[in-house]
Amino acid sequence: MLQKPIGETKQSLMNHVNGIQTSGRTALGPAVLTAIALASQGEKGSTVVVCTDGLANEGLGAFNHVQNPAQMAKVDEFYEQIGQLAKNAGVTVNIVSIEGDECNIDSLSKVAELSGGNVDRVNPRTLTKNFASMLRVPVIATQVTTKVKIHKGLEFRNELPANLSADRTLLAKDQGNVTEESMFTFEYTLKPLHELVEMDDIDMTQIKSFPF
Repeated sequence: MLQKPIGETKQSLMNHVNGIQTSGRTALGPAVLTAIALASQGEKGSTVVVCTDGLANEGLGAFNHVQNPAQMAKVDEFYEQIGQLAKNAGVTVNIVSIEGDECNIDSLSKVAELSGGNVDRVNPRTLTKNFASMLRVPVIATQVTTKVKIHKGLEFRNELPANLSADRTLLAKDQGNVTEESMFTFEYTLKPLHELVEMDDIDMTQIKSFPF
């Protein structure tokens, strides 16, 4: 089916989906991983939409056997690895969960965040509209890193040290896949006074502001 356009495979795909019988088990982790692997065979900028109304309780990434923080950390690590795989392949993953379900959004959101996708909790009656909205905005670039440079008298705050350089004045934000609606925020503040006083080219008795 992957070798033919959707116009030629639509009916066959619908027949397969309509023939699926539910059994109360949700192998969400393996399903997401498989979808990303399939999408990565196409062009960069492909999109995977994960729609779930239940708790992942089967296979890799299952939540139902988690009993302590160490086990939860392994689950989170699994979904982080999936998100990294999607980002490197240029695949965006959007997560849609149904209102009132038991979906572990905290873990699943890592996949969307790393790949540049979105997380939405929706009413079943508006599900069609949400799918259309997610597919409306195309990916315009993949493996994107945005850099922000500020004045040497300032510094970024609440950022991972690994993302900062040039004495905390250069921020490199790894955004993965982006659309024209992609954005990120950051915070900055004055450097500690003792550091400013030690700078040869900054006279703290004269300066009243720093440019941004």
